[in-house]
Formats: sequence, C-alpha cells, structure tokens
Amino acid sequence: MSVRNGLLALLGSGGHHGYELKKELEERTGALWELNVGQVYTTLSRLERDGLVVEAGTAPAGHGSQDQRLYALTDAGRREVDGWFARPRTRPAPDRDELVIKLTLAASLDDVDLDGVIDAQQVATTEELQRYTRLKAAADPEDLARLFALDAVIAQIDGELRWLEQCRQRHDALRPKRSRPRGAEKLKGRR
Repeated sequence: MSVRNGLLALLGSGGHHGYELKKELEERTGALWELNVGQVYTTLSRLERDGLVVEAGTAPAGHGSQDQRLYALTDAGRREVDGWFARPRTRPAPDRDELVIKLTLAASLDDVDLDGVIDAQQVATTEELQRYTRLKAAADPEDLARLFALDAVIAQIDGELRWLEQCRQRHDALRPKRSRPRGAEKLKGRR
C-alpha cells in the first residue's frame, strides 16, 4: 500500500493528526491492512521535509497526553495527489515474491520435494481464498472500499491458485524427462 500517497490524499480533505490519519487510511482501504502509527509519523515528517505538507496547528489530545500536530497539504502536495490519481500504476519490474522464489528454487534443486511444496501451498492458499470469500459475504454491500479491497485480494489469491496449478502441470509434463539421468539419451543411441 502506498502510505505516502494515501496520507496525502486524506490530507486533501483538511487537517488531520497522525493517529487520525492511521485510522482513516485503514478504514478507507477496506480495513484489510493494519498500519503502524510510527510509519505514519515517519512518513509525515518526510512529506513535511519535501514541502508537501505543513503543520496546520494542534488538536487537543485526550487523557492528559500532549496536543497533537495537525498536518495539511501544501499546493505542491495537492499537485502530487492529483498526479497520483491521474497516473495508472505500471509494473516496471515484478515484485519480489517469496512464493515465486521458493518454487523456482524448489524446481531447480534435486533434494527438494517440489510436489510437496506445491501441495502445501495449494492447501494454504485455498484456505485463504475461503476466508476472504467469507469476509466478502459478510461485508456491508454499501461499503464500496471494503468490497473493492476484498475483490482485489480474492482475485490475487485466485490467480495464485491458477499459477500453482500451472506449475504442477508443467512439472508433471516434464517429470519423465527429469527423472532420466543426464546423458541417458546419448548412451541409448550408442548401444
């Protein structure tokens, strides 16, 4: 999740303090990702340093704690938010995915049970799909943000299951060739 751009977008509606931004960003993105409040304050400091936000006063804090700094967008921050919403996301390089790394290594190492790795992941991924499908069924049909987020997660999990099945099929198709020792074809022709 782009915390930086999300915070900027929320600040477009007026001044907020860090904890308020944390809660609002979590809620407005479907409440699927928990955000560390320390990351919010670190990001706000960087945004302030870069001239995208400014301090806009303080808000009284409750329960005897210190007043909290309010942040607001600058004109440069507003342009940054507008540009972010206008630019489609691109994928110049794929994200480093632990599962892809695990399966590619398992496929290239002789002492790893590739079928076992695929089986275990398919079970875990299917359980995740079922969990998120239940969350979607229980979601408020008017909560568009949560439904968008759940649909995205479900589509990603479904894509992972399809990819795992492709890996299994590719492995099964190559299994007879891979089980022969290297050079077996050359020896066969010499007899």
